[in-house]
This record gives sequence, C-alpha cells and structure tokens, in this order.
Amino acid sequence: MNPINIIGIGQGKEDLTLKHLKLIKECDVLVGGRRHLDMFEYPDKQKIFITSHIDSVVEAIKDKMSLHKIVVLASGDPLFYGIGSTLIKYFEKKQLHIHSNISCVSAAFAAIKEPWHDAKIISLHGKQSEPFFFKSLVKENKIAFLTDPRMNPQYIAAGLIKSGINNFRFCVLENLGDKTLEKVTWFKDPALVGEQVFSQPNMVILLKALKEKSNFSHETHIGMEDSLFKHSKGLITKSEIRCISLSKLKLIKKNHVVWDIGSGSGSIGIEASLQVPGGKVYAIEKHPGRISDINHNIKLFNCDNIEVVNSAFPIGIEKLKTPDRIFIGGGGENLEEIIKTSCDRLSLLGVIVVNTVLLQSLETSMRILKEYKFDPHIMQIQISKSKGMPFGDRLEALNPVWIISGSKPKQGRIYEGQ
Repeated sequence: MNPINIIGIGQGKEDLTLKHLKLIKECDVLVGGRRHLDMFEYPDKQKIFITSHIDSVVEAIKDKMSLHKIVVLASGDPLFYGIGSTLIKYFEKKQLHIHSNISCVSAAFAAIKEPWHDAKIISLHGKQSEPFFFKSLVKENKIAFLTDPRMNPQYIAAGLIKSGINNFRFCVLENLGDKTLEKVTWFKDPALVGEQVFSQPNMVILLKALKEKSNFSHETHIGMEDSLFKHSKGLITKSEIRCISLSKLKLIKKNHVVWDIGSGSGSIGIEASLQVPGGKVYAIEKHPGRISDINHNIKLFNCDNIEVVNSAFPIGIEKLKTPDRIFIGGGGENLEEIIKTSCDRLSLLGVIVVNTVLLQSLETSMRILKEYKFDPHIMQIQISKSKGMPFGDRLEALNPVWIISGSKPKQGRIYEGQ
C-alpha cells in the first residue's frame, strides 16, 4: 500500500523544495483545495477537491491509496490547523508522510520582523458558534489571530473595543506569500479597523504597547508571597495553604465561575481568577473595612474578571452566576447556613473547599457535606517556616489548618431514608 504524502505549500509554490515538486509530479492523485490544485497543471492526474464534506474525501483517498500514489496539498504547515491534523484522525500514522513548511504565523511574524516564541496563537476559523472572550487577552503581550470571512479583523477590533481593551497595536496582514498582493497595515486605534475592507486570506497580530505592560503580566503564579497582598491584621490565606486550597478547587476549565466566600484580602479569588481568565470570580466579604484591601489587590494584579460583593452571605447571591467552584474561608457562627446554601447553589459535579482552624467548624463542615452526599475529604496542613537566629535558623510553626473538600453528586441532595 502506498503512503500518503501530505505536503505543506508554505506561503506559495516557491516555498516547495525539489523533493516536494518531484513527489507532486510523480503522484497519480492530487488532493487539495481548489486554490492549491490550480497551482499545478497536470491534466493526466486525477484531482480530488477538499470540501467541507471531509468524510467523502477520506473515503476517496482510502479507495485509491492501494493502487495509486497520492499527494495531499495543504496550506502553510499541514499540522498547524491544517488538513494534516484532520487526516491523522482517519489513517494510521505509519501510512502518512508529512512534509512541514512555513506556517502562516511564522510568515506573519517574519513580515513584521518580530519574534513569536512568546506569542499566543488563536484560531477563529470556522468558530462562528463560539463567541470569543476578548477579556482573556488582558494579560497577554503578543497575540496572533487566524481569521475567517466572518470572524475577521473587524470582528476582533469590535471585540477589543467592547471589552475596553485599548493598549494593543493592531496589525492586519493580507495575502501573505503573494508578492504582488501582500499587504501589512498597522492601526494604533482599533476603531479605525472597522472603516477598512480587507482581502482574504488575512491574519491579525496584536502587540501590547510597551508603556502599557503590566508589572504582573507574566510574573504572577499560584502561592504568591503574602507580602504582595494588602491585608489587615494577617487576614489572608497564607501562601502555602493557598496553593493546596486552590489545587483542591480543581480549576480545570478556563470559564469556571468561582465564589470566594469570606474573601478577606481577596488572595484566593485573585489567584483563582488567573486560572479562569474566561470565567468569573465573586469575592464575597461582609466587612466593609476589608473591601478596600480586596479592591487594591485586584487593581494591583490587573484582574478584570473579579466582582466584589460587600454583603453577609447569603444576602444578594440570587443575582450571582451559578458557581462551579466555591471556596469558604470565613463563616464563624453562620458557617452551617453558608455551607448549606452553597451546596444548594453549586452546579452538579461542582467542588466546595472549606478552610478552618476550628475543630467545631471541621465537624460542621463534614456533617453538612456528608448530608448532601459530597463524600468529603479532610486534610490537616501544618506549616513551619525558617526564622533567623543569632547563630543560625530555627523553624517557627504556623497555626494548623483543616482543608475540607467535596464534589456535588450528579443527582444533587439525597437525604437518609430516601
């Protein structure tokens, strides 16, 4: 059985090597988009056009590969959002010979003479049913968008404007690889993009203006030093405890909704927000004097997906989005009501994490989570930190903390005897 050669054309026919051209000339069947097939005038070869009905293309290739030499032509690099990525789902890898070439992204950054190892790559091609969450870009410095006729430069510009993001230089690159039609246009204001007409295919690159870079764009991490946060009288979930608590929250999706109840300094909510850039975090705190600390820290870490709620839980929660994750770091005498209400509001399979230093609160947490069939788990954390002495260092113990976590079952609350 003949192998299938998948050849990336790069940015044009001139990017093909002699080896590539020889494989194309000697094949029996040439597969590709109409634009690609029109580059090669071989009347003796059978041509299969790639359409949106990929199953029929795959069947045609399978039918002919035993007796014919087949070459599949791809734009740019076959495995970069290309036909190669699709065909490896239908054929054994040993049946495919993939010939990489220059991708559109590498060509685009070469055209503007910028390195791209640190760029975020986003494909909007064929994703009309999935509106892009532009606020997730606020902490990025360099972004490349692969567009399509509808989710085009105007769509991107409108999304930036609506999200209040105005600190990027906006570049549109048209007809990359075509020496006669290639065009690179820069815009300081995305509002000007809407007035233009761009030819297809095109790409968009966003570069953050140097003076607008946040001090915390790439330096943030889970378990940041307590000293980085403004907090009152030590009311902050300590760095090491914060790391473990966040791991128990299992923030596996970028669009999770998180409730941080008893937010204090907002440290848990802030670090959670870094993991859910497309989601929402509610920092719920009843003490008015702590709200200024939370707001200060939100501004310091440039978090735009946190909403501060100054109320005694559960007052006002009917207006909040249904949470996927709930962290309870404060509760006091109202802890039982807080946990019960949280269990009721939490989405199915959602996670609750409770931190406490009180044995009575440990008992309350376990009892209620068991009542709601959360199958809770307990962990006690004891942290000791080094402290300098005249002739060396000693360890100083912090208060032990109980971390209780559990996941809401699919069927919701089930009482004993039901």
